[in-house]
Amino acid sequence: MSTVDTSTELRVEHLLNSVKQLSTVELDEFTKKLAEWQQQQENIVDENVDPDASDDEILAFIKKNTRLPEKENRRYWELRGKSDDETLTDAELPEYQELVRKLTILNTKRLEGIAILVHRWEKPAEEIIAKFGLKAGNDVL
Repeated sequence: MSTVDTSTELRVEHLLNSVKQLSTVELDEFTKKLAEWQQQQENIVDENVDPDASDDEILAFIKKNTRLPEKENRRYWELRGKSDDETLTDAELPEYQELVRKLTILNTKRLEGIAILVHRWEKPAEEIIAKFGLKAGNDVL
């Protein structure tokens, strides 16, 4: 049997009540931005490395999945600092968790690409990472 976190349920209800108060124009804008955000999320999750791709394509895939976009990267570091200092607010926690989730996906994809090259080239991961500068841009690994 699945359970729903009461705080999540309350946040969703609060968001829904806020959306209901939007004008038609604002609702259209909100809907458009939500759809764009959902598409971005799907693009992050759906993209996979092709193990049969060329070395250059795999290297490009790895580099693409090395760091968050600049704005999100800055925000991640800001929130990470607050988390380390134990000053992260309840309102900031979901945003921080989402950025950590994105980083986890990026790092997993990056490491999948590196693993293909390790297998293909029969070289240690450290050597490949150093040779091509493939260290994570967020220094979270």
